[in-house]
Amino acid sequence: MKYLPNVLVISVICLIGLGSESHAFQSSVAVRELVEFVVKKFSKEVVEEGSETFAKRVETVVSSFGDEAIAAIRAGGPRALRWIEEAGVDGAQSARLITKFGDEATWVVSSPARRALSAKLGDDAAAAMIKHGAPAEKLIELGGESAAQAMANLSTRSGRQLAMIADESTTAPIVRNKELMNLLAKYGDKGMEFVWRNKGSLMVGTAMAAFLANPQPFIDGTKSLAEVAAENAVEPIARGIANGTNWTITIVFLCATLVVYLLVKQWILRPRRLA
Repeated sequence: MKYLPNVLVISVICLIGLGSESHAFQSSVAVRELVEFVVKKFSKEVVEEGSETFAKRVETVVSSFGDEAIAAIRAGGPRALRWIEEAGVDGAQSARLITKFGDEATWVVSSPARRALSAKLGDDAAAAMIKHGAPAEKLIELGGESAAQAMANLSTRSGRQLAMIADESTTAPIVRNKELMNLLAKYGDKGMEFVWRNKGSLMVGTAMAAFLANPQPFIDGTKSLAEVAAENAVEPIARGIANGTNWTITIVFLCATLVVYLLVKQWILRPRRLA
């Protein structure tokens, strides 16, 4: 019985070894099948460098990044393999984007700066940059994750309008407003139409606050920021009159005025009575 623990240890080691060999075998089979598929589909590109060299590169990438690399290389062939290799430590991320967006992912995975933005802010940032190009990159740098989500949900025209807002120093704070960007991500082009028409008015704090508090009426057109401005102009005056009026003095003044009026009236009418 005292040898039982040793037997268990040896058994576990053997199982681990068998598992590793099995995994290595499965991996080599997957790589071989992948190479065969890519050679058939992208034969011209593979022939230029040689299938053996290509196979070694595939094996290295797959061993580093696993199934995501396999899916990406199946989708993009030698180009996808090159993009993953060039991405270095971001290879897994590049492989995922290639699998998700296909050749369109080139715009992101081929640039260290854009890869970094995507790694930091997620797939919404990648989707926005793929959809809108260079304007999205600058806008995302300015507005962060919320701006990326907004851009990902806007059409090309609306995205260009938001990028123009970001380019103007007077309106750029709109893009840095996370709450407003979240609204654009929710309402999409319809919300962007309102923001574009009212970009100047939204720079006023009270107008922005009113819109963020209840955006639907503004977007639907049942309420305007002009109404908000009018309400904000009248309310302080009315409140000041109500709060600043001393009613005691006012009543005394009115009573005194009435007394003076009666006295004057009596004085004017007195000669007629005497006559």
